[in-house]
Amino acid sequence: MGLRITQGMLMNWAQRDIRSNALNLHVFREQLSTGKRINRPSDDPASFLRILPLEKDVADIQRYIENTEIADETFTTASASLEEVSSLMAEAKRIAVQGANGTLSKSDRANLGAAVDQILRQIVGIANSKLGDRFLFSGTATSSQPFELVEEGGNTFVRYRGTDDEVSIEVAPGTETILTSSGRRHFMPRARGETLYLGKSGLSAGTGSDSGTGRGRILLEHTALSGLPAGMAVGSGATTALGDLAYEVTTGPPQTIRVGGGAPTNFDNTSSNLEVKTANGHSVFLDMSAWTPATLTGTLRSDGRMTFDEGQTWTNIDFASTNQQLTHALSGEVVNVSSVGIVGAGMTDVRFQGTFDPFNSLTALRDLLGDKDGLGATVTTQRITELISDIDAAAEIVLESLRDVGARGAQMQLTKARMNSLEVTLLESLSREQDVDLAETILRMTQADTSYQASLQVGSRVIQRTLLDYIR
Repeated sequence: MGLRITQGMLMNWAQRDIRSNALNLHVFREQLSTGKRINRPSDDPASFLRILPLEKDVADIQRYIENTEIADETFTTASASLEEVSSLMAEAKRIAVQGANGTLSKSDRANLGAAVDQILRQIVGIANSKLGDRFLFSGTATSSQPFELVEEGGNTFVRYRGTDDEVSIEVAPGTETILTSSGRRHFMPRARGETLYLGKSGLSAGTGSDSGTGRGRILLEHTALSGLPAGMAVGSGATTALGDLAYEVTTGPPQTIRVGGGAPTNFDNTSSNLEVKTANGHSVFLDMSAWTPATLTGTLRSDGRMTFDEGQTWTNIDFASTNQQLTHALSGEVVNVSSVGIVGAGMTDVRFQGTFDPFNSLTALRDLLGDKDGLGATVTTQRITELISDIDAAAEIVLESLRDVGARGAQMQLTKARMNSLEVTLLESLSREQDVDLAETILRMTQADTSYQASLQVGSRVIQRTLLDYIR
């Protein structure tokens, strides 16, 4: 029995051909509009499995490239900041060399000190540099200003408010670089040495560990004189000798008194404010006007106190202690002193070797040029000369930071170039898998369109005329 072709079958076949050709045409049109041969997994499951990891790799590389650009911009800005600080430190050294000239007048040095003060403030401002909304030298506290210039009660110092941790960013597979550095690392590294005491007080280093930095000052004051025999009283002058002071009085004539191993000093019943010098050159003021002539020996006790923070806090001197701890009320820095050898009051300059940085070295230079402690021209010149090497060391800190940032910047350029090259390679592999061949796709779309038009024409002929077509 032969196959009977019905009108319904012809209609179904015509619809199927039209639908199939329309679908083929749509596929090619979609490929041309997207530029991709594979737009969904069903287009080519095998190729799609290769495309997925390639797309992920491309996305990762593009993220790395973006990170290298951020890092490169950060290093460029940081380098420019450090270069400016380096130039300012060179200018500060030039001023220090000029200030060490013993022929300068007090007003000339004061003017130089004002210039150093401006340099100090500029460097603090640069150390607080930002890129966008991020501080460059604040560690992980990127939204907080890292350095603060504190001026209070005659004290000037720079406080670091950032963190010692650092923000890193991934710039290549398994490779990170420091993006936001610790300001302490760039401006305040420490290689602590011994603590030196410059003065005539007899202070020396204690047995504890110091945390002071740069240059500090300890002021010692006489507070009371005890152990005086009958007829001997405290004079009205400012006694500077401290500690246990052996004395010897002779009847003469003339009557003399020796204190602390010093030379004999003549006196009589008019000596109501007699200055007696000790062997160390310090003074004891005594009222000898009521003295009854006699030969006498004994020991006086001159008590005192000392401060490390310009009189904010005071500590009584314990002359038997090999380690008295003094704490700076504002900065929190600690210095440990031996009080056993203290012989006199006055200002003692303290140098914490290996801890000079751009901030405290410039503060010290400014104060010396302004003769804040009243040292006089000769001592000031000597101290400034000694400070020049510390300024050099502080400038080297900045140069070392500049070299570090510059090296990281150069490395970032190489990493960025490598990531760009890898991106091109991956994009080429991805293109081979999913991009269309434009010429071939256009040709195949034209063929599909021809087939689609033909199927429409054939379909139109499948529909037979009806009886109504013959009614006029």
